[in-house]
Amino acid sequence: MKNQLLPEGFRDSLPELATKENRVNSTFIKLMEINGFLLVKPPLLEFESSLFFLLDDNEDANSFRVLDPISQKMMGIRSDITVQIARISCGSLVELPRPLKVCYSGEVLRVNNNNLNLSRQSTQIGSEIIGIEQNDCENEIITLMIESLNCLRIKNFFINFTMPTLISAIVKDFKLSKTDLEFVRDRFNNKNSDGLEKISKRLKIISDALIDSVGDAKVNLRKLKKIKFTKKIKLEIQSFIKIISRIIKDFPCLKILIDPLEIDESNYHTGIAFKVFSENFKELFSGGNYKVSNENCIGFSGFTESLLLESFMKKKSIKKILIPKYSDPELKKNLQKKGFFTFQAIKKLNKQQIKIEANKQECNYYFFDNDIFKVN
Repeated sequence: MKNQLLPEGFRDSLPELATKENRVNSTFIKLMEINGFLLVKPPLLEFESSLFFLLDDNEDANSFRVLDPISQKMMGIRSDITVQIARISCGSLVELPRPLKVCYSGEVLRVNNNNLNLSRQSTQIGSEIIGIEQNDCENEIITLMIESLNCLRIKNFFINFTMPTLISAIVKDFKLSKTDLEFVRDRFNNKNSDGLEKISKRLKIISDALIDSVGDAKVNLRKLKKIKFTKKIKLEIQSFIKIISRIIKDFPCLKILIDPLEIDESNYHTGIAFKVFSENFKELFSGGNYKVSNENCIGFSGFTESLLLESFMKKKSIKKILIPKYSDPELKKNLQKKGFFTFQAIKKLNKQQIKIEANKQECNYYFFDNDIFKVN
């Protein structure tokens, strides 16, 4: 084959990488299942109306679109499994008792990548708790994230909490037009308040104070308490301070940062949102609160590719053995019960040939004449 060029952001996962990614994936799912989470597997693509139902404008610009040749309706390829879990929870699983705990793993495709993750195809893993009391499960979710990272041998990390609904409170308090809103979002993204005084001098003062509060949670929560906010913003800030204060108390050894001004790109989070970063500033997990059919929910997810880059999981030692062609099926079963990975020769070989073939196929052992031999 002459042309093997893949589109930007797509790659082949060759045996060694695919094995590592599968180990990250299986380690996570096993941990979730022993913590009472049910495994679900949504489809890769759906009709647009169901795939984007959590979004206000019923559109996700980062999803590929295809035309279904059978129904002649437009379908979207998922870029985030969380919204599918939301659909399932209020549909197929609506009769299950709450809180409903589900976990998942699957491929997602995105039209655009970003500076933190250049891949446009990724394996997303995550867990969601559906139907909870408001602000009632942050502790469990954070604990699960920490346990997941410990299982993957990722030691140095921190968590950054944000306020996804702050921007809507600012819109209401200052009656922002659509143009002004886009300008404010841009300023907040860049942590720069220049020009906000043209909208409102008070908005400029509040924004400067919020920018100054970005960083270590323990230090900056005290700053937030001293700021004089407008009515709607004040309610959001008070709720945020209460939640983060409780998390600091519950996790005294966890490095916790806050960034009230970070814009939530998912557009469906309520309450709090968060991202977990490695010491190298690689995004490991993200998540937060959201609502589905008036049910309060919370969850988190991550991508196996990013987790693998930061993981110090040791390569699993495998006992791989070459067995002769026409081996008795019982022999293969018995060897596998003893922990061997069996690789069967494709033609009849003598002892010297089978030893050479075992070395070629990177087998640690070979079986010949009813006996097991080490390759080296």
